[in-house]
Amino acid sequence: MRHVILASHHRFAEGLKDTLDFLGNKQPLEVVCAYVDSAPLEERVREIFSTIAPDDEVLVLTDILQGSVNQAFAPYMGPHVFLVAGINVPTALELCLSADELSIQGIENVLEMGRQSMQLVNTFAVAMDEEDE
Repeated sequence: MRHVILASHHRFAEGLKDTLDFLGNKQPLEVVCAYVDSAPLEERVREIFSTIAPDDEVLVLTDILQGSVNQAFAPYMGPHVFLVAGINVPTALELCLSADELSIQGIENVLEMGRQSMQLVNTFAVAMDEEDE
C-alpha cells in the first residue's frame, strides 16, 4: 500500500491537496499543516507513522529542504519511505498519479522534469519568439 503525506509550514499542504484533487488526483493524501495549532509536530509525525505497516510505501512531500517540517520526517526515511523537499504542484501531481513502485531513480526522474518546468517566462517567451522566426 502507498501512503502520500503532504507536510508544510502553515497551510501550504492543505492548499496543495485541494489543488491536486482539483487536477484529478485520486490518491488518498494525508495532510500535515505545522504550526497552525498547539499540537507538537514531532508527535503528529510519530502518530502517522505508527499506523503505517513497515513494508508500505510512503512518499512524504514537504515545502522547505532545511525547514523544521522536513527535519521532523527525516528520521523516518528508509527503503520504503521517501522524503522530497521543495515540492511544487506539477511534481506532486506527477508523483501522486504514478502507478510505478517508488524508487530513488523514479523520483529523481520526476524531480528533474519538475526542475525543467520552472522557467522565467520573460526569457522563455523571447526564446520562443526567436525560434518562431
